[in-house]
Amino acid sequence: MGCDYFIEKFLVITFVNTMSNFTIILEIDTGHYSFSLDEDHPIYDEKYAEYVEKTLEPGMEPIIIYEYDQFTSKKLENKYQMQIEEELKKYNKYSPVQKEWKDIQEIVKREIRYEKE
Repeated sequence: MGCDYFIEKFLVITFVNTMSNFTIILEIDTGHYSFSLDEDHPIYDEKYAEYVEKTLEPGMEPIIIYEYDQFTSKKLENKYQMQIEEELKKYNKYSPVQKEWKDIQEIVKREIRYEKE
């Protein structure tokens, strides 16, 4: 069975003294529209467009998980530290400028939603 849209959760790592960010994808889930107004209703198109716009709004607020050289909680540190370290190793393998924990300004967990093409 297909899907109507994707829900992607990821970490955005912002480095000190640079304009570049590094993204780590955590999960990609799928969603289905469940719109109940009949398509023959006079305002169907308008209401459907509103419904889709609302559905594609992120379901979570961005969460700062790391700033000021530390994780914002021990729980988040336990959950993400190893994964971030592994991804930084991969990043450094292909990057001319090596990055370490001391180079990280902030890590934010975000969500985006987008329609299937």
